[in-house]
Amino acid sequence: MAETESVLISGASSGIGLACAQLLLQQGYKVIGLSRRGQVDALEHENFTALPLDFADPSQVESQLKALLEKRDVDALVHAAGLGRFGSIEQFSVAQMEELLRVNLLSAMIISRLLLPSMRRRGRGRMIFIGSESALVAGKKGAVYCASKFGLRGFCLSLREDCASDGIHVSLINPGMVRSPFFDDLPFAPGANQENAIEVGDVARLVAQILGSSPNIVIDEINLSPRIKSIDFDKKA
Repeated sequence: MAETESVLISGASSGIGLACAQLLLQQGYKVIGLSRRGQVDALEHENFTALPLDFADPSQVESQLKALLEKRDVDALVHAAGLGRFGSIEQFSVAQMEELLRVNLLSAMIISRLLLPSMRRRGRGRMIFIGSESALVAGKKGAVYCASKFGLRGFCLSLREDCASDGIHVSLINPGMVRSPFFDDLPFAPGANQENAIEVGDVARLVAQILGSSPNIVIDEINLSPRIKSIDFDKKA
């Protein structure tokens, strides 16, 4: 394990966030997991602390995390929380647009704002954001989702420049379609074959590599794709 010891993971109860939490706990890290569900059976571990949090509520994100950081130092952030909702722009209510932007973008900004002062004082820290291929290429029915992910990418790239001289590493991982519960409530999913989707464990291993990388380099941005892209638009519920 590198000098990073305590890792804050958002979206820790499912998908990529859960896979990251499990792997990092195996590697000896102390993990604080933020998620709506809080504690889940898959994360019963002496080095795991759960904090139930609604990422769509900015005031709750700020107050709950601020209280936590008064008691504990955090060496690294893995921001994996995210919400998927797709459709033509006129199919979204204003409330739905706000919720998606709060979860996918604003929560990352609030968490970063709270973590950075301590990291700057200590002269070190790592921040890893899970973005999306939708931050690179716009797609049909994805105007709101793409806006949130393009925004997250811009935020990360700018934050990396702001923090470089303070010893803080900012990295962005943009996966293509990942086989995870993200698609449970969506009308489409990755193709059924193994090569049609990225596994959550693949992303988690990349996160661990970034956390353990040399303090003298920054892994700015990684784009991941399934070997053969295939989308199932007629999946069974």
